[in-house]
Amino acid sequence: MVSTIIGRLSQALLLLLVMSLIGFIGIHSVGNPVFNLVNIESATTDDIGRATIALGLDRPIWHQYFLFIGSVLSGNFGTSYIYHLPAFELVMSKLPATLELAIVAMSIAAPTGVFLGLLAGRRKGTPIDRVILHGSVFALSIPSFWLSMMLILFGALLTGWFPSGGRGSATALFGAEWSFLTLDGLWKLTLPALALALPNIALIARLTRSGTIEVETQDFTRFCQAKGLSGRRILFRHTLPNISVPIVTIIGMQFGGMLAFAVVVESIFNWPGVGKLLIDSIQLLDRPVVMATLTFISIAFVSLNALVDLFYVVLDPRTRHSG
Repeated sequence: MVSTIIGRLSQALLLLLVMSLIGFIGIHSVGNPVFNLVNIESATTDDIGRATIALGLDRPIWHQYFLFIGSVLSGNFGTSYIYHLPAFELVMSKLPATLELAIVAMSIAAPTGVFLGLLAGRRKGTPIDRVILHGSVFALSIPSFWLSMMLILFGALLTGWFPSGGRGSATALFGAEWSFLTLDGLWKLTLPALALALPNIALIARLTRSGTIEVETQDFTRFCQAKGLSGRRILFRHTLPNISVPIVTIIGMQFGGMLAFAVVVESIFNWPGVGKLLIDSIQLLDRPVVMATLTFISIAFVSLNALVDLFYVVLDPRTRHSG
């Protein structure tokens, strides 16, 4: 167990190092942030040179990278060029908005997707199965920006049921502001959460359906049926536990994807989360904020993968025996 944990930690550190290197080279190869900080029309060559030296951009890129790694190891991601705030604190201030959006979306997607998948798998070949299957294909095929705009069109503009964007009023809890605790915030959270949830409902439903069909044809399921167990008992005591490992895997991965790649949804709905901050920072070439955001996303992915692997031990006893 100790060697396994050490191996996973080594892989995680290597992955974070590679991600930081790719992100650092990528953001430093696009534009010059100095031009966003000085008045180009009135600035002289000396002004631009002094700003470049002040930001440390006069050094070679490899030197800048090692300085960045040293700062990160000391807990410092630098100061935002635009907001003049510590970069990592700025990212953390946007995290509650993204976190509550991802949690609400997955709270909708996971139970709905599992229910639809079990229903379709138990009734393979019926009209219900075909409707769920074709609907999931459609939901997975449409781009997230088109889905978001359609939700705004029908849910906000034509019917007026929901707001078209923005974050509602928030309430402080555990030192952070959460909008889902207020009725106004929950109302404004509905459309962006649906935009994130619908594709994940389809993905989880298809995975659950295929697993259900596979397990229903195995010998132990037929043995349970021969013993006279009810269909509900077989479904929840035998079928669902045997297909839970891939479902938990996809839920963990998709939740990480919501935290990392809710950029389009947050931008369209003007949701003040980490994704929108990343897009704004890339446009403004705010390199410290971009690197702090990418580092947070990498750590979130690695941590979620590790938690999913540990959860396998709870779901599948064979994992404990093999370990």
